[in-house]
Amino acid sequence: MGILLILFFIVFIGAIAKGIITYIDNENSPIISTKANLVKKKRNTHTHTDANGITSIDETFILIFQLDTGSEMRFTVKRRVFRSIAENQWGSLTFQGTRFIKFQWEGGIVER
Repeated sequence: MGILLILFFIVFIGAIAKGIITYIDNENSPIISTKANLVKKKRNTHTHTDANGITSIDETFILIFQLDTGSEMRFTVKRRVFRSIAENQWGSLTFQGTRFIKFQWEGGIVER
């Protein structure tokens, strides 16, 4: 039992440290705006049923852009942002590190 508790805390502290490191990396990255095409929208769904029979659903929304340089960028976004942009839409993508800031195209704009 003691070893499991220690392992739990190690994993928990590791997850917190990873989040802090990602946040700091994003804050230290420049804000970049570039032409991009939304090449793919991914929706990952995870369903979990607990011991009481209560079901919960976790959804993750991912947008994959191809930049005008040819490289790809993946961003995890909220549902509102995910629904606002159509696949194969060209526009101006603004991001900071791994953080999506906004996407502006001829017909509109969506911000985080």
